[in-house]
Amino acid sequence: MSYREVMDSEEGLKTWLEMVHRYGLAIIRGVPTNREEVVKVVNRFAYVKETSYGLTFDVISEPDPGAHLAFTGLRLELHTDMNYREKSPGLQLLHCLKASDPQENGQNGGGKSFFVDGFLVAKWLQENQPAAFHVLSSTPIKFSITTKNLKYSQHWPVICVDKDGEVTEIHCNNRTMGPLQAPSHLVMAFYHAYKLFTEKLRDSSLELLFHMKPGDLVAFNNRRVLHGRTSFDPRKVLRHLQGCYVDFDEIMSKYDMLLSR
Repeated sequence: MSYREVMDSEEGLKTWLEMVHRYGLAIIRGVPTNREEVVKVVNRFAYVKETSYGLTFDVISEPDPGAHLAFTGLRLELHTDMNYREKSPGLQLLHCLKASDPQENGQNGGGKSFFVDGFLVAKWLQENQPAAFHVLSSTPIKFSITTKNLKYSQHWPVICVDKDGEVTEIHCNNRTMGPLQAPSHLVMAFYHAYKLFTEKLRDSSLELLFHMKPGDLVAFNNRRVLHGRTSFDPRKVLRHLQGCYVDFDEIMSKYDMLLSR
């Protein structure tokens, strides 16, 4: 959808929020490429959730060898963010401020964003490998990180389900997930199930893959949709995104209000 449709029309905003609710992901095109513009978009329907990374954060390559993986040109595998918190952020927004033209660098220049619906993969696992699904939905594993002199940790199953067995959340990040602390007879079963799940996540037929262009803004359910990025050479490919988080119940409260009108 276009920036003006979302920002100027209640009907446009409702349609966009419905996409987020139904598919877990929605894109806005033509967003002005000003810093903090992502905050203005959020303020249209909710407010930004501040985290240890600040109100907003920038994803841009840095020469520092100790930099966060997202700030390098290395491949960023599919993951969900901040699983080490008491409650990981519900919605993540990424706004492209600058990006090289892929036609100039060639389509293989890298730096593509890719997304996969974790609920879809979890459902596949439940239907085709029910024992593996049971293991991943019933075995909490520790996620942790130390950043800015703060240490966070939390235990979550990779797949969270409600009392009816419906999938409600996905927690998956190979950079913050620790080794399984469980009786030895459970370890092999867990990692076999985890391998099945992550291999299916990498099925290219399930991914949405594209170069984000300046003015693109993608919003996705961080507890459902996993995101990643192909590798690129920072000396040849320019890529600058600004992002933020929003509590998902704030989104749904606005959506429900618009539906009732």
